[in-house]
Amino acid sequence: MNYLQWLTTETPTKFWHDSAIPAEIDAAIENGALGVTTNPVLTYKTLQAVPEFWQPQVDRIPKDCSPAERAEALLQMVATYAAGKFRKVFEETDGQHGYALGQLDPSICMDSEKMMAQGLRYASWADNISVKTPSIKSALPLVEELASRGIAVCTTVNFSVSQAMAVADAYMRGRAKAEKAGIKPKPIFVVQQGGRLDEYLLEVATDSRIDIDPKHIANAGNAICKKVYNLFKSRGIPAVVMPAGLRTVEHLTSMAGADMTFSLQARVQNMVNEADPDKVLRIDDEIPAETIRELYKIPEFVKAYEEGGLKPEEFITFGVTQKTMSQFLWTGWIPLETYQAAPSGRWF
Repeated sequence: MNYLQWLTTETPTKFWHDSAIPAEIDAAIENGALGVTTNPVLTYKTLQAVPEFWQPQVDRIPKDCSPAERAEALLQMVATYAAGKFRKVFEETDGQHGYALGQLDPSICMDSEKMMAQGLRYASWADNISVKTPSIKSALPLVEELASRGIAVCTTVNFSVSQAMAVADAYMRGRAKAEKAGIKPKPIFVVQQGGRLDEYLLEVATDSRIDIDPKHIANAGNAICKKVYNLFKSRGIPAVVMPAGLRTVEHLTSMAGADMTFSLQARVQNMVNEADPDKVLRIDDEIPAETIRELYKIPEFVKAYEEGGLKPEEFITFGVTQKTMSQFLWTGWIPLETYQAAPSGRWF
């Protein structure tokens, strides 16, 4: 039994696969994956990696559709395939796992009405599609409305305690509406991108010449993730913390035993199993007080770590949020708009 198999069978910790490449999905299922992350970047990567696998479906997309329609059609193609691979898990877990994530167009994620229309289209693809939205102010009404309709939600681009608690509050309002209407609630998966946050804080510390050992910064994402997890538990919020964007083995092992669902790239799965870490529960291990004191030297960490450190209108202006949303747009959605398209499209 490798580490991931031990983690998913002997502890409350679960993981989903973070890739849309078919062979990698199959391998992850063997390791115990219970769902799959798909997004514009991963959709484009699978089209590049195994174009012959997808080509018959690509050929069926109308040539005269708009760039945005083309991107959505490609995302639908990949997300519904992935959802089909986890249909059995969805049924066996009574809708707690077995989802594929359908991520909204990053260029419309400041417009609640446009997100709602797209989110409802995504939800119609399959009942085990979870609509994925960034954790910004405009998404809060979307989270509440989808939850009230019994639609699974995933909130991403989440780097702070404030964002996590805001989307959890929106979900709880929607969940209460669903229950009152006799609708069975579906879960919310709150992504915490710890590795990306660590990288961002290291850039900030370096640029600002803050005297701090990088080993402390390597604990920043996990410190925030553990705080969110404990807040959810203490307040009875049935939201699922989903750590993603992992960079090191410790990003996983330091939270082993948590009732969390990780999103793991194939590279990270292989890295963890090759490292063969000790099979020890560590979720209750606290981040050292010295590390937290050192991290407080970085103002951006304070904003991320303190509950209320960011106001909802500041979610979108947080540096690492802007950086990540831009990456989703320019390395994922825009390439999908023009993938095998006629020589017309979006011009900037």
